[in-house]
Amino acid sequence: MGGIQPFLPYLAFLVIVLVGVYFIFQAMRAKAEPAELDWRDKIKDWSEKKIERQLKELLEMGEFRVAADIAFYLERWQEASEYYVKGKHLLGAAKSFLRQGKLKEAAKIYQDLDDFPKAAALYAQSNDFASAGQMHYLQGDLKKAAELFEQAGNKKRAAEIYYRAGLFRKAAGLYEDVSEFKSAADSLVKALENVEQKLGGEIVPHEMSFYRNLARSAAEVFKKAQNAEQAILLLDRAKLFEESARMLEELGRLKESAERYKKAGMLLKSAECLEKLGESSQAGNLRAEYYLSQGKKQEAITELEKAGDWERVAGICRELGDLKKSARCLEKAGKFKDAGEIWEQLENWQEAGEDFEKAGEFSKAGVCFEKAGEQTKASEMFEKAGAHFRAGLSFYQRGLLDRAIASLQQVDKTSEDYRKACSLLGKIFQEKGMLNLARESLRLATENQEMSRSNLEDFYQLAVLNERLGDFEEGMAIYEKILLINLDYQDARIRLERLRQQKTVIESRSPSSATPSLEATQSLREAEPLGMEKPVRYEIIEEIGRGGMGIVYKARDTILDRIVAYKVLPANLKDHPAALRNFFREAKSAARLNHPNIVTVYDAGEEAGNYYIAMEYVEGETVKQILVREGKIPLKAVLLIAGQVCRALEYAHERKVVHRDIKSSNVMWTKDRQTKLMDFGLAKVLEEVKGYQTIASGTPYYMSPEQAMGKEIDHRTDIYSLGVTMFEMITGQLPFKSGDAVYHHIHTPPPEAKSIDQSVNPELSEIIFRCMQKDPGARFQSAKELLEALKKVKVE
Repeated sequence: MGGIQPFLPYLAFLVIVLVGVYFIFQAMRAKAEPAELDWRDKIKDWSEKKIERQLKELLEMGEFRVAADIAFYLERWQEASEYYVKGKHLLGAAKSFLRQGKLKEAAKIYQDLDDFPKAAALYAQSNDFASAGQMHYLQGDLKKAAELFEQAGNKKRAAEIYYRAGLFRKAAGLYEDVSEFKSAADSLVKALENVEQKLGGEIVPHEMSFYRNLARSAAEVFKKAQNAEQAILLLDRAKLFEESARMLEELGRLKESAERYKKAGMLLKSAECLEKLGESSQAGNLRAEYYLSQGKKQEAITELEKAGDWERVAGICRELGDLKKSARCLEKAGKFKDAGEIWEQLENWQEAGEDFEKAGEFSKAGVCFEKAGEQTKASEMFEKAGAHFRAGLSFYQRGLLDRAIASLQQVDKTSEDYRKACSLLGKIFQEKGMLNLARESLRLATENQEMSRSNLEDFYQLAVLNERLGDFEEGMAIYEKILLINLDYQDARIRLERLRQQKTVIESRSPSSATPSLEATQSLREAEPLGMEKPVRYEIIEEIGRGGMGIVYKARDTILDRIVAYKVLPANLKDHPAALRNFFREAKSAARLNHPNIVTVYDAGEEAGNYYIAMEYVEGETVKQILVREGKIPLKAVLLIAGQVCRALEYAHERKVVHRDIKSSNVMWTKDRQTKLMDFGLAKVLEEVKGYQTIASGTPYYMSPEQAMGKEIDHRTDIYSLGVTMFEMITGQLPFKSGDAVYHHIHTPPPEAKSIDQSVNPELSEIIFRCMQKDPGARFQSAKELLEALKKVKVE
């Protein structure tokens, strides 16, 4: 207790001080509170002087909010706004500014409070459109922001915001107003891209008009921006070729201008540009095209004659029926084969022969000279052509037997003329009295031949020679067979009876002759099978397709016990011996083709009265069937299929085999993703059977111009047809799907695949376009070259 005694006075003093402070604080509070809490009730009784004193005290105490409220109550708006700002009561300050009509100051307060809509409205009321626009910009309302900046006269800022809002046409207009031409042009390009994306390639007429107007505007702006190149690209993109042509002409780029005028169908303007470049020949051709489009064929002829385009003059003359002039023009063009064909049509055999000779078509020349009565010239031509049988026949007709023998003996055993040559040699040797050689020649002519009405004469002559040479047994055997076919053939019955009588006389003199001779025995053995039915090798399982080339069955080879595709060819094939020979020759060529992308040919022949070809059976479907189901084929698959077809064609063409009928229905797609090409060479056979107009049973949609015109063709006809097939695969339609397809293939420029479907890969579109050029020399020159181009197409 004694320990704290000395500190008691200090503690007492501290307590007194604390109590004093407390009472002073309470007094001050008591003095202030009535002003804060009760001023609204008492202020009515305050004098102006007291109000001022009270406000002063509040301000000194930092009670800005209360002071502002009092000033606001007293409608002293300016003071209220000042006090609210000092007291950081921004909403009160804004209200005070509004009471003063200070809209911009109020707007600024609302802006600080992030109340952008209120701020924007107030800025707009105060005609501060730029600030109002900024408020809308901060809210993300870009269109309204741009409109307000435009209203404020800040066109560049408005354009920038319109661009960000995707309103590219508005942006372009404002950029152009402030001479920002590059930005204006870029904006219009964006607008074009938007339209293209929206339309997705399906552009209806009124939308196309809008699209093109937009392109025109963009081009004009690029022109102002000194960027003519971009302007031309845009006009071309919208297919506004006339406008791009004019611009190029102004720039002095006449070659490009001529191309655009031509695309725009303004052929005379195109020709005018070419004339200025000194390219009179091309200009004449274009003027001719124009006159042809107007039906003015004579004027077209005049222009083409000036241009020296004799081949086209010939074509028009032919259309006009002036075949003679057509032939003369073809001669001037160096097209002697075509000219010869016209003279042939006119039956002017002399002219035809001369032109065929110049064309190196010696065999045809020989036929024509023969018809013209120029036998000497005919013989010469046949000799040059290596047509030994025709040469021999011609020499024989002229009585030059030794030269005839020399030519006929050169006919190869594999030639289809071999038997005819042997037959004629037999006749010539008889005339020369060389009977043994005559008989041997006729034996070769009839070797392995079944006797029929078509070859009775050869057998008859052989029998006569046997008779003359004393070989009665063989002579009698042949006469007997002749009579089985034609009982009244020449004097065969009389000769047979005479030989029988001679034989009886001989036998009566020789007892050993009762035994039949070897020849007679053999003759009897050969006669036995005549009534027997030959067993059928192929058993039909089901039909799997039919078309112009015949009917295809799934069948079983009963000998090799395997499934095959068994194609029965048209029944009228047997009525065309030349076509029939071609069929076996083409089948033989096809059978030699052994390639993974070519359907293998196993066998060909005649069975049950029908000619057939047996092939590898492939599980899958044709590209045509896929197109019917799917509409079109994706890029990657098109490249895969076309690439494998190219490999097949490269292999075949190297072996001098041309397909002649490439089309989607002749391309198989197997289950293991492999392409198989069918029907090699059969189109050529069908051509001979059906004639040109119905070749391939109505498949002129894929036909090359030279094939359509009946001209000589080479492997490049397959390149053209593959181009058409690729066009069909990638677009889902044929390039010439309506009207006369043959006419279009000959005369109408091929469409670009990309013009049909904008989504088509541009590289592939160019490849297809090149494949379908009218001039074979302008196409890919080999399947290998085409394949290399396809490999470079990028697949995304």
